[in-house]
Amino acid sequence: MYKILFVDDDVAIHLLFSRISTERLQISCCSSGGDALEALKADGPFHVIVSDYQMPEMDGVEFLTRAKDVSPSSVRILLSGNADLAMAIDAVNECGVFRILTKPCSLKILKKSLRDALEYHRLSNVENHMSSKMTRGVIRMVSDIAAMHNPGLNSRTARILPLVKSLSRKLGDPDSWSTEVAAVLSSIGFIFLPDRLLEMIETGDVFGSVDYSIYTQHTEYSAKILSKLPYFEDVCTKLSLQESHYMDDGEDGGFFNDEIPIGSRILKVVSDFDRLKAGGRGAGEALAMMNLRGKRYDPKVIKELGNLLGAEARYHVREVYPLGLAEGMELAEDVYGIVKGKKMKFLSKRQVLDSKIIDYIHRNAENIIDITKKISIRERNVF
Repeated sequence: MYKILFVDDDVAIHLLFSRISTERLQISCCSSGGDALEALKADGPFHVIVSDYQMPEMDGVEFLTRAKDVSPSSVRILLSGNADLAMAIDAVNECGVFRILTKPCSLKILKKSLRDALEYHRLSNVENHMSSKMTRGVIRMVSDIAAMHNPGLNSRTARILPLVKSLSRKLGDPDSWSTEVAAVLSSIGFIFLPDRLLEMIETGDVFGSVDYSIYTQHTEYSAKILSKLPYFEDVCTKLSLQESHYMDDGEDGGFFNDEIPIGSRILKVVSDFDRLKAGGRGAGEALAMMNLRGKRYDPKVIKELGNLLGAEARYHVREVYPLGLAEGMELAEDVYGIVKGKKMKFLSKRQVLDSKIIDYIHRNAENIIDITKKISIRERNVF
């Protein structure tokens, strides 16, 4: 949740500001610099402060200068109906404003400026704290707690983190640092799952609908625990939205499609891919299963993961009964049959079946091979 403080003596303008409020933006409005300073002390810190320039008692530059002392980490934006060079110089030199906007300001420009300000806040504050020894120690401590509960979680982190890093880079994740931290700390929520589900995760068993519903809560548990730590807002947001289905219609008021942060979409794909592979499945088979659940995942992330894994992800193996073989299928194993009482190779691995072979199998299978025994075929994954 990001907190924005708007300061303007025109109460009618507050209605414009309130239209920006969303699940991720908490908007507060004050009518004077004095009230706003009290709000900063009582309800701060705020990520962004937006102030009008012309106000009674205290103008915008004076207010933002004093606000800088009270809340130095807040990004400051100044609104003015008659901005001039002298005022702009004062605003930059005295209160370090991030941006000056002229009034009237359209909602589109205001939203764009807020997005830029929040990104600037992240770059100026979060990464500095994330790179500190104290924060690295917190990350290590939390991950160690999860590993103490289940030693296998350390190896899970070692498997998923390289994939998360590579996908973040390939897909242009603007906040790859918090995505990587979320990958490291996502396992903390596993300590609240029942042992039965933890065993299913380790063995790669496919969840039923009830078990899946319980399993998906682990990221919310992780986000709640980490929300107690300062400067982990972006990490918590990505974890809390990780289990959002990409192609939901959003009618329940949640996030869907590209409203979900790219980091959350990457975490969802990599986490599920790793869980499916834990059962001994190959990369191709795991991706094929995920394709069948397409609604859950961002197709761009699935495709990039396939590209990243290369040849091992291009194909998957499945089993069919002999009478279910069809033209164009490629065998993943040699097929043996009994001819005149002797065991002989009937079909060869990597052989692509044509209409003549299929016709021969259908006419003679019962006399040559066991039609109750499935045959492995290799199919190409389509991303």
